[in-house]
Amino acid sequence: MSQRNSRTQMLYTLFFLFFLICAFAAFFTGVKVGADKTEAKYEQQKSSNGYGLEEFTGSYQQKDLVTFYHNVFLPYREFKQNWNTQVDKLARSTDARVNAAAMKNLSLLADKQYERVNQDSIFSDSPLLHQSQLNILKSLTLFSKASGEISASASGAETAKLLKNDPYTAGAVKFGLLAQKNFYDSMLKWGSKTNQKIPSDAGELKTMSFIQWKKMPLLQKNASIADMMLNRGIFAAYDPQDITAKIDDLIHSGTASSLNLTDVQSSVTLLISTGAIQVEDFMKWREQYYSKETIPQLPFFMNRTSY
Repeated sequence: MSQRNSRTQMLYTLFFLFFLICAFAAFFTGVKVGADKTEAKYEQQKSSNGYGLEEFTGSYQQKDLVTFYHNVFLPYREFKQNWNTQVDKLARSTDARVNAAAMKNLSLLADKQYERVNQDSIFSDSPLLHQSQLNILKSLTLFSKASGEISASASGAETAKLLKNDPYTAGAVKFGLLAQKNFYDSMLKWGSKTNQKIPSDAGELKTMSFIQWKKMPLLQKNASIADMMLNRGIFAAYDPQDITAKIDDLIHSGTASSLNLTDVQSSVTLLISTGAIQVEDFMKWREQYYSKETIPQLPFFMNRTSY
């Protein structure tokens, strides 16, 4: 009798483990399917307009960058700022109803910005801009799923933790940072066509000494920082140029030397860990360090009203 019970318990245990494995597999597959559906829908819209990726020539005109900024990147930038602000507020809340409302608002915000960004592609000559738009749509789709599936509790801190650790959120952040990298790589492409001293790509990500860094044009620095943000999962309200400016000021002010910093990567680690970077830090030092740099006429490079 005891042997039969042991066998039954073992079968129940095996069945339970099998169920858990299937559940996890289905969930993570859902993240991929959600992103793939967005891509398929967008590709279908693009195809119906009579052009495809094979027709891209990579022109990267300034008008394309400006149009992309206003129609695609700015709505996502606004979303990113609101998302980070709302999640921080959520982490300090102890009201279950307020927390539930916050989660609903985050989902609605993602859907709203998706509609703003989800327009017919107008970047047929700039594949990186096209890819950036597609990645932003994927990101917003997954952010909506993440905030829509988690049940808010009286502990806002616990709810915020669940939201940040959710696989949908992880996927959304990855696609968002990849979209940002696509956009900054596009600016570098534009710069190389405008100024022959500017390279067309940032090069491989590696430890960069300050000597190497100081020789790089601003657009290359920004593209390198966007790459670092992608690899480190830095999803913040500030932009790559804000980190660039902070690093340049560390070097020019002598602070980097006093802190025994010798490379860009360790500087980024320090700045991020201490919360030293603020939105539009770039504008503080724009005239002092970058007045002669070749940059596209984009609002977040030109004034303080880019949001």
